[in-house]
Amino acid sequence: MYRGLGLILCLAFASVDAVPASAQSSRITEDRPSVTLSMSGTTLTIDRTGVPCPPRCVQPMIAVPGVNTVGELEVLDFLELFVGAGQGLLVDARLPADYAQGTLPGAVNLPAATLDPGNPYRDDLLTALGVRADGHTQAFDLVVFGAGSDDPKAVAALRGLLETGYPAAKLKYYRGGLDAWQALGLSVAGRP
Repeated sequence: MYRGLGLILCLAFASVDAVPASAQSSRITEDRPSVTLSMSGTTLTIDRTGVPCPPRCVQPMIAVPGVNTVGELEVLDFLELFVGAGQGLLVDARLPADYAQGTLPGAVNLPAATLDPGNPYRDDLLTALGVRADGHTQAFDLVVFGAGSDDPKAVAALRGLLETGYPAAKLKYYRGGLDAWQALGLSVAGRP
């Protein structure tokens, strides 16, 4: 069942250009460089160091309205109940090169950029996911994740899916992504 999906994913991504990471200063979100507050006469400032924002800004807990956010235990249950039964897909929304360096066991690679309306293979991809143009759908249940809570790719993929008419009830967001998965010492697949 997944064999055709893999080919469509490869074709779909071949038409999308990768965007290089920018070297901007780190912020919490694009419009929030830091948070300053006064507590008991002391000024506290919370800022962020490390990866630049944008593109890697802290993402909201609720990625898009109508899509539930899940944690690691729910992802494990999803793998057992849906992926194992061929009724769901665990979706890594990162670029193929990142996916190849390691991902959650059982995940398929569906880069967020493949859902762009300009992708000529997008409709084929949606058909493979169970969404039909005639409005009838047998869409797979999906849990979508990226690198971590500061990776916008999973949020972009969820928005892209919803814009195509993908049913929100069939989508879930694993905000922690690969970073949280690894921090908990859980198994990682595909490491070279």
